[in-house]
Amino acid sequence: LDFKQWMFKACCMRKVCNGCILASQRRGMRDCPFCRTATPKTHNQLLSMIRKRADAGDPVAIWHLGAKYNSGDHGLEKDTTRA
Repeated sequence: LDFKQWMFKACCMRKVCNGCILASQRRGMRDCPFCRTATPKTHNQLLSMIRKRADAGDPVAIWHLGAKYNSGDHGLEKDTTRA
């Protein structure tokens, strides 16, 4: 899929196609269509989801957390050594 055709979901560390997201919203679901977890509302909730997955050893989550530290996203202090 082209990068404009999917959305990354931090709850399950999956790429979900926009068509699946739209179909689930039309059925009244506002959660992740893949794992049914509620969508994070704040940066802290998003980081918490990523950290939880990283602590469980998920390599995709570890990479995303490192990228957030490297760029200083979501309120994290930029820290290239930790990234």
